[in-house]
Amino acid sequence: MKQLLLENAGIVLSALATGFGGWIYGRKRANAEADTLQIENYDKGLAYYQKLVDGLGNQLTKAIEELRKSEAEKQEVIKKFSEATEQIHQLERKVEDLTKELKKYKELTEAR
Repeated sequence: MKQLLLENAGIVLSALATGFGGWIYGRKRANAEADTLQIENYDKGLAYYQKLVDGLGNQLTKAIEELRKSEAEKQEVIKKFSEATEQIHQLERKVEDLTKELKKYKELTEAR
């Protein structure tokens, strides 16, 4: 029996060494695959957030443009309102002048 063990000891040792080497190699390979998957997940997450940021950037650009248009419209309305107010004041002065002239005319016609 001892003879059989000694003859097969080399085979057993080489089988153990092969198994151990395979385990180490498999472990390194599994770790490398896990790292690769992790990098791919990070890339996917980065792409997702990049799309999100780009979308928000586009929305912000549109909002700024709409705000500028709104501001320009507001300024136009203010300008028209100021012009209308000035025209009203001119018409009020004209009415006052015409009223004074009418009073003078009435006074002249009553004095005759």
